[in-house]
Amino acid sequence: MIGTSIRAAALGSLVALVVAACASTPTPTAPVLAGTSWTVISVGGTDTVETSRPTIAFGTDGQVVGSGSCNGYGGPYRLDGGVIEIGEIASTMMLCQDAAIGVQEAAFMAALRGAQTWRIGDGDELHLSGISEIVGRPAGAEPSASAEADGIVGAWDLVELGKTADFARLVPTIEFTADGQVSGFAACNTFSSTYTTDGSALTFGALATTKIGCQRPASAVEAEYLQALSGVTTWAVEPDGRLLLDGPVPLRYTRR
Repeated sequence: MIGTSIRAAALGSLVALVVAACASTPTPTAPVLAGTSWTVISVGGTDTVETSRPTIAFGTDGQVVGSGSCNGYGGPYRLDGGVIEIGEIASTMMLCQDAAIGVQEAAFMAALRGAQTWRIGDGDELHLSGISEIVGRPAGAEPSASAEADGIVGAWDLVELGKTADFARLVPTIEFTADGQVSGFAACNTFSSTYTTDGSALTFGALATTKIGCQRPASAVEAEYLQALSGVTTWAVEPDGRLLLDGPVPLRYTRR
């Protein structure tokens, strides 16, 4: 009886130690895809062109948007664990000036539409697999330090579009982040893209927008605003603190 009691006590102590050890071991956190942005570094094993890499941003609203290289795109997506389903994707229809970039965009869009699974690899890289594999790195992996230092980073409200300062009580916006992403409200739809700066030079990637049907005057304001953004070539923060995006139609903003 004494031996049985000793063995029972020892077993109880062992169980307590195991339970304590398990309780002190942190549970791994599952990777989250919604709310992340990525720069595509390879498609089907081929490296993307450094100056024209596709981008992917997975919204928390179930929408995926980005730049294919020349054109902006957007559409729905659905997740079920490590399974991903990309719905019908709409994109702008601009012709790529460089044939190689056009081939890259076509390969990327086909791979994105055909994606079936996703995972985050050991190097924090995104792997979308299906008919072809897309590999992306976090969009913030290469922050645009120069843009941040020069003051373009932040949220801005439009106050002048050319010689117009009346937007029918609408407030178009733009927001630059330090990781090279730009987004905003165009008057009815939202838009997103990438941007790069080189001194005062400013280059946008293709703008991807949502597809809400707009009534006038919002549709007219939006069309003029997006057209003006497409022509922007330089930027500056003026002495009064306003942001100037200059091109055929100058745009001026106040910081929000």
